[in-house]
This record gives sequence, C-alpha cells and structure tokens, in this order.
Amino acid sequence: MTTHPRGLVAAIAALSLLIIGAGPASAQPAGSVHAVVLGERRSNSVGIAPAPCKDKAYKFLGAKWHRPYSWAFNATATPSELDRSAVATVLKRSFANITGARNDCGRSDRVSATSDYLGRTRRRVNCNAPDGHNVIGFGRLPYGVLAVTCYWIRRGRMVEADIKINRFESWALRLRRCRDKPMLEATITHEAGHVFGLDHIGERRHGRLTMSPYLDGPCQNEEATLGLGDMRGLEALY
Repeated sequence: MTTHPRGLVAAIAALSLLIIGAGPASAQPAGSVHAVVLGERRSNSVGIAPAPCKDKAYKFLGAKWHRPYSWAFNATATPSELDRSAVATVLKRSFANITGARNDCGRSDRVSATSDYLGRTRRRVNCNAPDGHNVIGFGRLPYGVLAVTCYWIRRGRMVEADIKINRFESWALRLRRCRDKPMLEATITHEAGHVFGLDHIGERRHGRLTMSPYLDGPCQNEEATLGLGDMRGLEALY
C-alpha cells in the first residue's frame, strides 16, 4: 500500500476472470491489487481444501469500519439486459450475506458490522480519490476483470469504499436459467468481504471459502454463503 500525503491509504481489490492460457488480469493499482479469478477449480485444490464449514482460515486488509457502511447504487451504466431493481436487490442481499453472516454451518450471526442502502445516486464510482461517498455501480474495466473494490484507510480505519462491476461481462442474477455466466451475488459477497476488511486466503488450501481468490466457476453461487474462516475473520473484526 502507498501512503497519501493526507495520511490516507488507497487500495484496489479486483475480481478477475480466468483467461485460458494466460494469467489472471488485474486492474492497475492505486495502492495494491488483489486478484480473484473465475474458473473451474483445479482438481488438486478440491482434494486439499477442507469443506467450508471446517476451514478456519482468514486474513485481514488492515482496517475496519467504526460506523455503518452506507452506500448508494449508481444504476446509469447497468447493462441493458439486466433489470436495475433486480440488480439492487442482489447487491443488498450480497451485503446482508456478510453483515448477517449467512452460512450453512449452523453458526449464529455474531458479526456486529452493518450496512445501509441509501438508494440510487448519480455519483459515479471513483477509484481515483476519496470523495466522501460509497458508491457501487457498473463501469469500464480491463478485459477479464469482473469487479474492483477501491478502499481508503485513515489511521487504521476504513473511511470509504467503492465497488465497480464490469459492465461488459454477461452477468447472472439468479441460478435459474444461468448459462456459463458469473453469479453477481457470489461476486459482490466476496467484494463486500473486502469492504469490511477481509483479505484473500490461499486458493489451494482454502479454495472453498468466500474470500479465496478463485470463484467456484460459472453459475456457481456457493461462495455467496460464508465458510467458517470467513465468519471467524468478520467476528474478530466486529
């Protein structure tokens, strides 16, 4: 990470699409880059990674929120094939997966983090500099990058975070009728994990957790549901 003259730290967390025969693409960093790729998980990862409810692994980005994360949705660049209200519903559900510690492990919600949806805004996602607003929306990203989370830290506290979603990807909002598309809910749940201070953990040994750097693959939504490590990390922060 690099330090801003005012004491702010800026960084980008990127969610990328696996390109066959090439390494994962990533956005140019403002401070540091975290790449996540979408693809069928390697067979050796399946054998090594524990079941999500048995995997305790987690890592931190180095900051947390000390107030609710209040965000707005810029719907103007939403792809025409997607219903804007349906997209907003998925975004809200994705954040609720984090703040409500949604899981299939039978573990109760012990996470005190909260988020507030402020409705729609005309403000754009801004990854160049903090502007005092948390915005989520679609925009232009490099080929292969699914989404980026840009966040700013001041004195160990998360003070602002925007999420940009690649408008040129073909997105699935629900599993029904999904055909070879990334699930928006799994993607944004992962990005919301970054917003609330979770970093990536290794794919080979922890590939079934939400914060692993590989999504399960097209039309897979398992990582919208938190694993034990994801929950333990959030519980330690909040």
